[in-house]
Amino acid sequence: MARMIWASGFLHITVIAGLIGLNTWWSAPASSLDQQVYRVDLVTLNESPPVPRPPPIDESYEVVSKKEAAAPQEEAALALERTPRLVSEEPDPLPEAPQTFETDSPEIRLDERNFEYPYYLGMMQRKIQQHFNVPRMLGVTRLETVIYFRVVRSGRITGVVMERSSSNAVFDLAARRALNAADPLPPLPEGYRKSYLGVHFAFQYTL
Repeated sequence: MARMIWASGFLHITVIAGLIGLNTWWSAPASSLDQQVYRVDLVTLNESPPVPRPPPIDESYEVVSKKEAAAPQEEAALALERTPRLVSEEPDPLPEAPQTFETDSPEIRLDERNFEYPYYLGMMQRKIQQHFNVPRMLGVTRLETVIYFRVVRSGRITGVVMERSSSNAVFDLAARRALNAADPLPPLPEGYRKSYLGVHFAFQYTL
């Protein structure tokens, strides 16, 4: 009877010890031998060299003009005298207007000093005035437009230029239309030897 008790106790102790050992083995972490370990070496980047800074300026500075900066202060006046004048201080003179000469007709001036054919100027004036029609303009009492043109030997009108405008677009347009409608004028007189006659013709409006 005593042997059976000791055998039963020994068996219980063995089973309990086995259960404890099995539980410990099951819950234990896997051995480090079964795991693959990686070793990583971090690479350290080279630090950029520091940017050198100019040494501080202890001396005070003075703001100068462009002229003084171009040359030393004591030579500024001399340098200015030696600098060539790129732009003239005085405006260029305007070209002189061509000389014109009066005729017996106050509306006509010529480039020719001695034009000995007044009858031709009369025919010219009558033909141009026949085509000069200006409507009455309220509030306007006087207008004048001067047109320069050349009459070639055949009587054709060339080189038309608005020499002096009346500042009234309607009046200036009427003057140009009258001149275009009068083209051609009578041929130049046979005794006139030049190839053309320069005419300054004044169109006038008075009320």
